[in-house]
Amino acid sequence: MVRIFTSTVIIIYIPLIIIGIIVAALSDPDGYSILTNWISDLGGSPHTPAPYLYDIACIVAGTFTIPFTFYMENLLAPLPKRKGPQIHFSRMRYRLVSSAFLFNLIGSVGYIGVGIFSENRNYYNLHTITSSLAFGGFTLGAFFMGWVIILFNTNIPKLLGLYGILGPLTTIIIFLMVSNPLWEWMLLFSILAWIIPLSLIVFNKEELKPK
Repeated sequence: MVRIFTSTVIIIYIPLIIIGIIVAALSDPDGYSILTNWISDLGGSPHTPAPYLYDIACIVAGTFTIPFTFYMENLLAPLPKRKGPQIHFSRMRYRLVSSAFLFNLIGSVGYIGVGIFSENRNYYNLHTITSSLAFGGFTLGAFFMGWVIILFNTNIPKLLGLYGILGPLTTIIIFLMVSNPLWEWMLLFSILAWIIPLSLIVFNKEELKPK
């Protein structure tokens, strides 16, 4: 079921984003471009006649990444079994995995909020708040999970762990410094470049499956 949910994110989310960009580029009187337009403009009526595409994409991605977050926690630091062979991990491993779990969950809930409180429905500045939770949550989730991969034997490539630590974090720092639309898009791409390979690796390596 988790594999189906995660595949659904890739199959539905990315095409909806691409279609949304194309529709906005063809319809926005000023011309929509990732160089000059914020991601959230895809959910704003002044820029596109179909803002619901982006809203649906965010809600689907946020909702269907929640099971994957729980799955990864159980995969990387399962609780000791009451019966059978006992597996014990260090306190540091549990703490890092718990931190990754918490921030990834915040990221997922934040992204659902981005779809609900779109640019058209930015009540009480909730769109900005949920966007910050989504980007910050997924970035820190990747950071802590990257350390788990680097420090412990998870059978997930160490190179991917290193990217999880440095990739999204470096991008979000640059984005906060320059604060322009292109780097907001780069931040989104950096998070996707972490989540998609991670999910593909996890679901295609039998030795990673929790016992």
